[in-house]
Amino acid sequence: MPVNIRDIARAAGVSVATVSKALNGYSTVSAATREKVLRVAEEMRYHPNAAARSLVGQRSMTLGVFLTTGLKHPFFASVLGGIDEALKARGYDLIYLTQVAMLQEYSLVRHCRSRNVEGVLVFGFQETDMDFSELIESGLPAVFIDMDMAGERVGMITSDNVQAIRTAVRRLALLNHRRIAFISGIPGSYAGKMRYEGFREGMAEHGLPCLPEYTVIGDFTRESGYAAMTKLLELPVRPTAVICCSDVSAVGAMEAAAEYGLSVPEDLSVVGFDDVEAARSVRPALTTIRQDMEAMGYRAVALLDDLITGADIPSKQIILPTEWIWRDSCGPAKRDD
Repeated sequence: MPVNIRDIARAAGVSVATVSKALNGYSTVSAATREKVLRVAEEMRYHPNAAARSLVGQRSMTLGVFLTTGLKHPFFASVLGGIDEALKARGYDLIYLTQVAMLQEYSLVRHCRSRNVEGVLVFGFQETDMDFSELIESGLPAVFIDMDMAGERVGMITSDNVQAIRTAVRRLALLNHRRIAFISGIPGSYAGKMRYEGFREGMAEHGLPCLPEYTVIGDFTRESGYAAMTKLLELPVRPTAVICCSDVSAVGAMEAAAEYGLSVPEDLSVVGFDDVEAARSVRPALTTIRQDMEAMGYRAVALLDDLITGADIPSKQIILPTEWIWRDSCGPAKRDD
């Protein structure tokens, strides 16, 4: 027999009315109670009747997601997994808004209105890819993932990229590394910029030189990690450690090091970012910075739901903590280095 809101009310220890209000995003329900009800609903595999909610509230219960087509990177799959779980918990459907985005006359707002979406999730874009001012000024609720956007009905969610890379520098400095290189992400990306800022701050904190030749531009891919590592290893004085802006690029960097006859971590320590499956399966296993990608997707939908329903939220900008994961790709610098 399907789970109903009375079942959820009994399990959560609240009234049926409270469950109904929590599931429908009423601001009169406290954030703690709403989270409890949503958690219980998810655990009980409750599936709201979206058609009924739509009829009662004159709502479409449909969200749009606007993202780039380059979704092969595991980061996107993990974020979308979190989005999917939140959609199920809150009774929304999802429409992809990517087909005609590159046409000169394209209007994202018009596209959203034509598809009757109540709000839109945006991620995977760089700052220079397109102008989002129309969306921000339109009043259509929007949440940007890893993009620094703000507006009256606009939210933003990201990881604490600066602190994460500062932690990486500190860990390597404690291992006596002094020549630390950085393989960046795409220059125009918000996450890439923040991670580079964290690198510069971390190096300064430990009195280490941030040499221009030790910073190589990448794009989060395996190929860019390989190419960047090759450039670093051709320098007269090689780095003893390298921080990569993604696990995927770190795998490429380790492949290049192996081709140069170097051993990781004996000759070169390597740090990644994300903690995707490849970080655990590559040999040596990759030391990395874990960001909760599923939580980013889940919290993005929750924030967008709050913006749609007018719920009282403490902040429209959410920065999620990261976690340092020790594995086998990092070790102490050699004494003669």
